[in-house]
Amino acid sequence: MAVVRLLRRLGGLLVLLFALSFSPASWAAVDVNSASQTELETLPGIGPSKAGAIIEYRSTNGPFVTLDDLDRVPGIGPATLSNIGPLVSFSGKVVPASGAGSQASTASASSGGKVNVNTANQTELEALPGIGPSKAAAIVAFRDHNGPFQSCGDLDRVKGIGPATLANLSGACTTQ
Repeated sequence: MAVVRLLRRLGGLLVLLFALSFSPASWAAVDVNSASQTELETLPGIGPSKAGAIIEYRSTNGPFVTLDDLDRVPGIGPATLSNIGPLVSFSGKVVPASGAGSQASTASASSGGKVNVNTANQTELEALPGIGPSKAAAIVAFRDHNGPFQSCGDLDRVKGIGPATLANLSGACTTQ
């Protein structure tokens, strides 16, 4: 009798694993920058309200660059990020979480993987090392008021950006 119960349990587990292997989320990563609400809802822990919040956030703030950017969406926290990390991509690239407190550079074929501080929006600037929301906003405001930066070294004219921040930006910044 115990053997029969064990076989039934294993059979049910195999059916579940088989069904999950054919779920839409297992075929390809969901691109959070272009996915519809329905597509976002296929992700574990993402229901209608979280999917709507993701779409609203990207409409207001621009595209997501890394998994860490999703942490800024209301209702999405570390547990959700952990669950969806392997299942999402950003404009066709799978981008793993870079870890707490770290930020990855925005990649662009035309800029060699560097963030163009003359064209990047606030969210893209926040992907630069040492640049958070307030410094990114200050860069955009400075650029809007004073025109484009001639070099990344010109960022030292932005309040809150000093030599240490500039040193961290050297490999991730461009003005072209």
